[in-house]
Amino acid sequence: MKTKLTKSNLRDARTGYIFILPFVVLFAVFKVYPLIYGFAVSFLGRNSIRTVSDTTFVGLENYVKVLQSNSFWTSLEKSFQYALIYTVVVMVGGFLTAMLLNRKFRGRTFVRTMAYLPYVTNVIAIGIVLKYLFNPTKGPINAIFRAFGEAGPKWFSSPDLALPMTAIIGAWLAMAFNTITILAALQDIPNDLFEVADIEGASGLQRIRYIVLPMISSALFMLLTITVINSFKSYTTVVSLTNGGPASSSRVLSLQIYEDAFTYMKFSIAAAEGTLFTLIIIAFNKILDKVRAVWENR
Repeated sequence: MKTKLTKSNLRDARTGYIFILPFVVLFAVFKVYPLIYGFAVSFLGRNSIRTVSDTTFVGLENYVKVLQSNSFWTSLEKSFQYALIYTVVVMVGGFLTAMLLNRKFRGRTFVRTMAYLPYVTNVIAIGIVLKYLFNPTKGPINAIFRAFGEAGPKWFSSPDLALPMTAIIGAWLAMAFNTITILAALQDIPNDLFEVADIEGASGLQRIRYIVLPMISSALFMLLTITVINSFKSYTTVVSLTNGGPASSSRVLSLQIYEDAFTYMKFSIAAAEGTLFTLIIIAFNKILDKVRAVWENR
């Protein structure tokens, strides 16, 4: 049975469409159009400053070149390493911080505000400050090492430390979102469950295993999906701290895509790399969906 819309309902519906129209237009212009355009360019021979009209259709040639390129696989491996460190630190650190902030203590509101501050601070500005703090010769961090007779690590100029340090700092910047979300989920857990656990003599780890984790599992899986996606969006953090160095030891795939497109003008190659990268991220999300379904149905 169809419901007849009144003039008031039609006016409200029209008002709603007007309000969401700017978002739809901006989303189409800045998200949908670049996505379609980049996918189309990946099938063209536009690997120079020539315009699209001067290029020809080359089919899968760019994808073959990318898959045969050692730099693509090396950068992809760096992206996986960054993503692994980033995801572990964000998820574990966010959970532990939320558990601490969920306790009652003096100044809790101030501490919660400060914990969220890195998330809303400019990444480039933080990168400049951290590069000074961790400067191997002039920074105050290594000055502490020198006070004990040690030279101190070369934090961002060591091939072994550059990528892990960048991933950890990137995770620290993003951890506040997970902390606040998990904290909200913790506050929704009924106190009755903890009272029963106290009566039964459950330890802290048992409370976490049998009460906390099952009750906030939906929030954790949602955050895990978002965190994995964000872990591959590492361009800004890498550029602000190491710019891919030293010796390409922290050159993740997002940085390579940018350089191929706007430094070497290999637009079609970069588009093919971006398309493959997107497919990899989608595959990871599908795997996480399967894991979540198994967890919820167990």
